[in-house]
Amino acid sequence: MSRANKRRVGGRKQTANEQTQTWVILLMLAVAAGGLALLFLPDKMLHPRPAPDNRAANPPAQNAKAPAVATIPVLPRSATAPPAAAIANTNLNGLSDAEKAAYYQNLGSQLLEQGRFADAIAQYKMAVKISPEDEDTHYNLGLALGKAGDLPGAEREYLESLRIYPDYTEAHNNLGNLLLAEGKIDDAITHFKAALQTTPEDPSLHNNLGHALARQGKIAEAIPEFKEALRLKPDYIEARYNLAQGYLVERDAAKAENEFVELLKAQPDFVPAQQGLAKARQLVGR
Repeated sequence: MSRANKRRVGGRKQTANEQTQTWVILLMLAVAAGGLALLFLPDKMLHPRPAPDNRAANPPAQNAKAPAVATIPVLPRSATAPPAAAIANTNLNGLSDAEKAAYYQNLGSQLLEQGRFADAIAQYKMAVKISPEDEDTHYNLGLALGKAGDLPGAEREYLESLRIYPDYTEAHNNLGNLLLAEGKIDDAITHFKAALQTTPEDPSLHNNLGHALARQGKIAEAIPEFKEALRLKPDYIEARYNLAQGYLVERDAAKAENEFVELLKAQPDFVPAQQGLAKARQLVGR
């Protein structure tokens, strides 16, 4: 059943100053070269969605009578999913379409966690074929395609999940990150803002929006997003680093120094923060 029909349960200034533009360019180069925290994705956004009612990945026995409702136990996270050949020969006779889709979706999620991307994609495609109007199946397929390197395919599936359920926060976020990687910054910002409309208290979304705004050189707009991320999650290392970098770009070296110092209290070995602190102190004249 589509989320749209389910009962809802609550649930990343361009300045005119040429010197500042140079700092923006340097910041972007640093991100590209060092894989800095601006590019981190929130971990919780990367997990596949379970099928409705957390229905199972274990198939019924080959000759057993299928239950009238989905009572098949879920494999523990440490369990190994069956080989692809065994999956292909699984007998699902007697299960409803909803139960079959749940089986394929949850098995796909286990395969995805085990790094078996091709097998996971095959299972999610089976779920989509059975339940083409379920937004979670499209989202999970998009997630698997993205991990397998098929970014256009992932984008297509995220858009399909949003067609079905426009308020799908995780789909907006992951699609925003894909678009950002493709340099489609305006579109990425649109999706991050859409995600924040429904989940305004998620610090990772504020960090992602701030990152996208920084990519446009809109540092003065990015800084409040990083600050909000830190208000919501004071130990958010990536957001604090991004805020410190934003202050550096704005030439507010004293504030940058303070943020780098706070960051290094929590993570003393974070080399980019050490380098940023040295730059801030150089600008302050220390």
